[in-house]
Amino acid sequence: MRKTHSASGNPSRIIWTLPAIGRRIGVGADFVRDTLAKQPGSPVKEIGGRYYAFEEDLITYLRRGGH
Repeated sequence: MRKTHSASGNPSRIIWTLPAIGRRIGVGADFVRDTLAKQPGSPVKEIGGRYYAFEEDLITYLRRGGH
């Protein structure tokens, strides 16, 4: 996986696809798309129909309770 800089400015792995994001956090792809990606401030983004998240931002977001 390619590493680039997350919102925090630190190098972070990009997780591509809904199933991969879901596997990383222990949920299904439908939950990622239908719930998590729609939350305000969610680190799950979409470009051209493809979903992705910076791993560090995703974990930080979840640890803070989705805020």
